Amino acid sequence: MSSPKGAGADLDADFVYDYYTLRLGGLIFAGVIVFLSIILLAGNKMRKCGKSKNRQVEQD
Repeated sequence: MSSPKGAGADLDADFVYDYYTLRLGGLIFAGVIVFLSIILLAGNKMRKCGKSKNRQVEQD
């Protein structure tokens, strides 16, 4: 039986990573995650800042 032409060839032989774009995408992703986490943490503290906690004091 004959095998198809190029069946034994490595299909990924000419594949090259674009490291600049990969690095830039990773930095943007990390920056967005850090920004959102700061907003989330600061937002929770701002909402709780003005509210006083009602504490019940037991009187004997």
